[in-house]
Amino acid sequence: MTEYVLLLQRAWQIILRNKVLWAFGLIAVLAGQDAVFNLRGAVRLQPVSEAIVNPPLSVADALRTIVGSIAPNDVGVILMIATIVVGVIFTAIGVIASAALIALTHAADRGEDIHFAAGVRLGVKRMWPLIALRLIFNIPATLLSIVVFVVMVRLADSTGILLPYGGLAQALQTIGILPIILILGALLGLLIGGIGIGADRACVLDGAGVLAALVQGWQLMRKNLTRYLAITGIFISSALLIVFTFACPLAILLTEPIAQLTQSVPAGTDLTLLLLGTPLGAIIGLVLLLVYAFVTAYASIVWTLFYRRYA
Repeated sequence: MTEYVLLLQRAWQIILRNKVLWAFGLIAVLAGQDAVFNLRGAVRLQPVSEAIVNPPLSVADALRTIVGSIAPNDVGVILMIATIVVGVIFTAIGVIASAALIALTHAADRGEDIHFAAGVRLGVKRMWPLIALRLIFNIPATLLSIVVFVVMVRLADSTGILLPYGGLAQALQTIGILPIILILGALLGLLIGGIGIGADRACVLDGAGVLAALVQGWQLMRKNLTRYLAITGIFISSALLIVFTFACPLAILLTEPIAQLTQSVPAGTDLTLLLLGTPLGAIIGLVLLLVYAFVTAYASIVWTLFYRRYA
């Protein structure tokens, strides 16, 4: 237990002394990544186009609205192309921020001065290998999406109606497939996350190629599985603590506004977006965003220190 405490303490010292790391954590979050590894693609039940690259959910929703209004007859093809292009852009921004966090953490751990511009340069230098890693790690998500898409088409053939995502999930749950898909997605996410943590850092810190980084990521997880699970457990416990810490006061603050909005807007309206449009909602959203950015940066620092000590 002492080794974990020392690791977490060292990460805490680094993030408090180097505020530039917070900025890259924020950029990574805004780009739709978590700076540890992007696991959303392993568990989202979306079409193949969104399994290839994952722009932030708000961006994906905006794309659907824009494309639907411009070309309603060709929305599928245009949306796929737009999603891929925008997704690649956001993925590039995200991996640059992730690589910068990794490289600057290593420099800070050695006592060197770190700067934002240097982080950007280091991130751009290793951008393409990191994008390749993410595309490779999205292959399982793509295959899972294909399976779900085939099931969706089969269900549409039997009903004559192409089900939306919510209807699809309900139908899959009714026939007993949804729990299997979710469990499989979660297991894939854990495996991808475990290998990706080491692969990212091998790519950035050791200049490893894509295949070599994958091998190093697997070896790191295999040799340090107990440590990996212990730190992951600490992060999950901490995340739950943070959620509960914010959940109670948020529930008190938002009960009345949510009740008022529920009575004044049509059923099915996205209340989250409406809440963010209010002063109170905007302040709460900003605070939560900054907290998540801090946690993202801190998690990346911990895993970088972990890689340097145990790889």
